[in-house]
Amino acid sequence: MKKVILSAAAALVLLASCGKSEVCECVDTTVSVMKEMKTVKGDMAKMKAIQDKNKAAFDKCEKLNDGKSDADKKKLEEEAKKCAGYAEMEKIMKEGM
Repeated sequence: MKKVILSAAAALVLLASCGKSEVCECVDTTVSVMKEMKTVKGDMAKMKAIQDKNKAAFDKCEKLNDGKSDADKKKLEEEAKKCAGYAEMEKIMKEGM
């Protein structure tokens, strides 16, 4: 399950931007979900509930990336690094869940 969460987080990194845009909101959502996932300590039912609760936000974030060229995805990734939540997301990913 950790791999699923980290994969989703990595995908959302590609969607990040600055200035509280939709893309930064995706980063913020990712950070929030990652923190929440850590608190349930592997309880699959609780993890599923968290995923379900955030499904609409994840779907919205995934759509921001749909149809983008590799160059556009790289631009989004560079913009992600400017979001306030990006450093925190990286920290959580390095710590592991």
